[in-house]
Amino acid sequence: MSQNTKTRFSCQTCREPSQKSDKVISKKSEERMEELIKSVSFMSSQFDEFNKKLDAALLEMNHLRTENNKLKIENTRLANDILDIKQKLDTFEQANMGIGIEITGIPKMENENCINTVKQIAEKLNISITVTEASRLNSTNNKPSIIIAKLETSEMRKNLIKINKLQKLNANMLSENWNKENKIYINERLTKEKRILHSKTRAAGKERNYKFIWISNADILIRKDENSKITRIRSINDIERM
Repeated sequence: MSQNTKTRFSCQTCREPSQKSDKVISKKSEERMEELIKSVSFMSSQFDEFNKKLDAALLEMNHLRTENNKLKIENTRLANDILDIKQKLDTFEQANMGIGIEITGIPKMENENCINTVKQIAEKLNISITVTEASRLNSTNNKPSIIIAKLETSEMRKNLIKINKLQKLNANMLSENWNKENKIYINERLTKEKRILHSKTRAAGKERNYKFIWISNADILIRKDENSKITRIRSINDIERM
């Protein structure tokens, strides 16, 4: 018997449970659909809120990155300004030292005349110089004290330093009472900043196999080898570029 025939011959009471069941299923489906829609809507709103917060965070990060870059640029500018001021002050201090030399290896004596001592050194080296000032600079770190002096011309200073390196004077050559082991060294007088810079330059030059590092008229000069150009070291930045 076909389904239509069964339906036709079924009573109303027999057909009602099926209709009620369909309505219950339909109602449950609608409720589930509503719950699903609410859930999707909630998730969508949460996602929108998350996107807003993410956009705000990215905007803040970009702002901070921009500000950080500005601060870096400003710090670099300030560092360069400070370096420039320090170099100018050092140049001024170096100029005030005049045509100065430092002499180490001369024992300290009571009532010594440092001008005469410097002249005596020049006589031993067979050169003529004019000493305008000379005095002993006492050491504060247990190192031998040095004699500082000013000469009349830079040429006198250059010759005095050069010839002393060739002849290698010692204290005994000036006085029999002084030890031969006291080697006499003569160098240009430098500011504290230049002495530190010179020391760092020598250390870097040794590490990087530079053959020539010297001082001329208070300028720190370097040369990699005989075929390289001469470079002047003005700051720690120049050392980093060696």
